[in-house]
Amino acid sequence: MSVKSLGYVVIETRDLAAWREFGTTILGVMDAGSDDPDVLLLRVDDRPFRFWIRKGEREAFVAPAWELASQDSFDATVAKLEATGRPVEHADIMEARARQVYALARSSDPCGNAFEIFHGRFCDYVPFVSPAAVSRFVTGDNGDMGLGHIVLTAPAFEETHAFYKSVLGFRDSDLGRFYLGGGGPDDPGVGFAFMHARNGRHHSLALGQMPENPNGAVHMMLEVGTLEDVGRAYDRVLGSKGKVVLSATLGRHVNDKMTSFYVRTPGGFDIEYGWNGLVIDPDTWVPTTSLGISDWGHQWAHEKGD
Repeated sequence: MSVKSLGYVVIETRDLAAWREFGTTILGVMDAGSDDPDVLLLRVDDRPFRFWIRKGEREAFVAPAWELASQDSFDATVAKLEATGRPVEHADIMEARARQVYALARSSDPCGNAFEIFHGRFCDYVPFVSPAAVSRFVTGDNGDMGLGHIVLTAPAFEETHAFYKSVLGFRDSDLGRFYLGGGGPDDPGVGFAFMHARNGRHHSLALGQMPENPNGAVHMMLEVGTLEDVGRAYDRVLGSKGKVVLSATLGRHVNDKMTSFYVRTPGGFDIEYGWNGLVIDPDTWVPTTSLGISDWGHQWAHEKGD
């Protein structure tokens, strides 16, 4: 029993209008409409939503929601969580229906990173139309590759890495060690674990051996259909004249081959906006160990002194 894909993300904000503007005009995602004035729903494909953004008292990434394939898989995962001593909160039927899923529960990893798990999904068959003319967002056939990926911090790195493999069924794609301090005898490097779910995306989850992030996540990734989609979004960020912050310039990653840039969200965490990510066979993939982050580009704002 293992996670099928990243189903959606939960975000909290004091300013729904800022997220609506950022999502529709910069990212090119679609406002799905909501019956609740305190919830903004954004979609990227034929799912009713992929972003659940609620009004609250903070700006933060709250939780990824991991999709499981069946009721049996959901029940087995809940049992594993309870057996490891992790807290499990079961949502009632009305909350599950609001999320447009069959069953929903919440828990957290050993570092306290919250997550939701669910199974079943509703379809409303409303066509996705990008307000910024994005050709498409890559989520796989019938959405089986999921929304994208999420990167979380894990100060208790080994324990948390083992938890995601043994309890949620993730498998390793790449075990990186990045020398962010420039290398040398005094630079121990930072460990990263890039892990895939039961689909072809190179990684749906990555853990960084770093202190807790105050924004709840390091970044999440959205993949689009063409290089032109990336370039036009890059131009939209630059055309905002500083209103939207470019976190990292255009570049290409070593391990998942994604050509992308990074942009700061209203929530303070980043979104990687990319194209042409590596597709793997999750059953036969042999994990790699990467010692570099990018083939080229991806110059970070803090490295430029911005």
